[in-house]
Amino acid sequence: MSNPVETEAAKITTERLEFRGGAGVSVIPLAVFIVATMGLVISGAPDVNGMIIAAMVGISAGMFFSRDFAAYSEKVFSLMANRIATVAVVAWLWAGAFSGILADSGLVEAIVWIGTKLHLSGAFFTVAVFISAAFFAVSVGTGMGTIVGFTAVIYPAGIVLGSNPAALLGAIFSGAAFGDNLAPISDTTIVSAATQETDIGGVVRSRLKYVLIAGGISAVLFLIFGGGGSAIDPAEAEKLMTETADPTGLPMLIPAAIVFFVAVSGRHFLAALTAGAISALIVGPLFGVFPLSRVLYIAADGSVAGSAVSGATALLPISILTLLLVTAIGIMSDAGFMDKLMAWLDRNIARSVRGAEAAIVALISFANICVSVNTVAMITTGPLANELRKRHKIHPYRSANLLDTISCSFPYILPYSATIVAANAIQKELVERYSFAVVVPWTQEAPYIFYGIVLFPLMIAAVATGFGRKKG
Repeated sequence: MSNPVETEAAKITTERLEFRGGAGVSVIPLAVFIVATMGLVISGAPDVNGMIIAAMVGISAGMFFSRDFAAYSEKVFSLMANRIATVAVVAWLWAGAFSGILADSGLVEAIVWIGTKLHLSGAFFTVAVFISAAFFAVSVGTGMGTIVGFTAVIYPAGIVLGSNPAALLGAIFSGAAFGDNLAPISDTTIVSAATQETDIGGVVRSRLKYVLIAGGISAVLFLIFGGGGSAIDPAEAEKLMTETADPTGLPMLIPAAIVFFVAVSGRHFLAALTAGAISALIVGPLFGVFPLSRVLYIAADGSVAGSAVSGATALLPISILTLLLVTAIGIMSDAGFMDKLMAWLDRNIARSVRGAEAAIVALISFANICVSVNTVAMITTGPLANELRKRHKIHPYRSANLLDTISCSFPYILPYSATIVAANAIQKELVERYSFAVVVPWTQEAPYIFYGIVLFPLMIAAVATGFGRKKG
């Protein structure tokens, strides 16, 4: 015999939501989130935990305008089960565990060691930092993690070697954006592919042309403008390099390469991440990089800890936020607002393939300006872009690339972005440790984030000219 409560819930979730004031009122959950998030940004606290509360408040506020509280509540539960959101959450958990292992293995220190052995200095070291940060970000799949690690270790080392401090930070940010843009296990890559209902391997391969053009131009600019730093006391320089240069983590390039090539070859991202994690657990202990006990262990207080645990749990907040935002957008769609918005875009902007692509660029640009976390911006606008590309038969690789490349361009330069805030905090700590270290103001740092500066107009040109365009 069927449960009458479950039967009634199932009936409610299949009904269309109705709001007092019409379908337009269904934007309240997302509007409240955006306004609250902008408040966090302006107050200097672009924190994901605060965004979670903002999304919860928005969804709760929307309920009071619904004509049926029970239907609204059940719809929230059903929308939480969205497959795209689930894919992103699963990817983050696996990618977080893998990147946690890799980031804790000393890869950054190993890269510093390579720099010392190659006797790089000045502009050449700045270029090397850009390339190294890009490779590291591709390996671990996180722009934020790259910026935190490289700013703490390589930033002071680069000053020692005569790099321009502002250009050095620009190289770190540019490399992080490059890797975030390209890495198969990056949250932006996963979300852009998931929201466009396509495979990660194909997206990464199709994105290479944009990434390599922007990366190549950036490398040349760093070679021209990356030097000019002042020399410091040789004894202090030698001490710093001895403290930070360590080749121990070099073998971890093997699992990093395995993940990249398995994912790009067309295998499922979960298979690629599993292969990477297994190889890391073999390579690390085999080469003496780390003991298995450091990956997973029971702490003295009875809690479970380790590099894999910290890496996976670090992404839990963004996973929760993903589910909440997908729900807010689902409410708009179920109420009919999305259909009306798409009709307006078709009449006024997206009247051609080029117009539809321009609309996608405008939507993701606006979302990135409103929200300081690029992944959240893509989660918010991804479903809209997916609907536009279907209507105009745009290939999902193309729409995923527009979402990701725009989100990894100028958002890395915004003064209130989470990455800028984090790097600034680390610089302040370094000033207390090293007499030669300086805190570079945003106005001096931003002009050197060449990858973001080059990539945005490149994608505008791609939309205008059709470069890289293919039909779905």
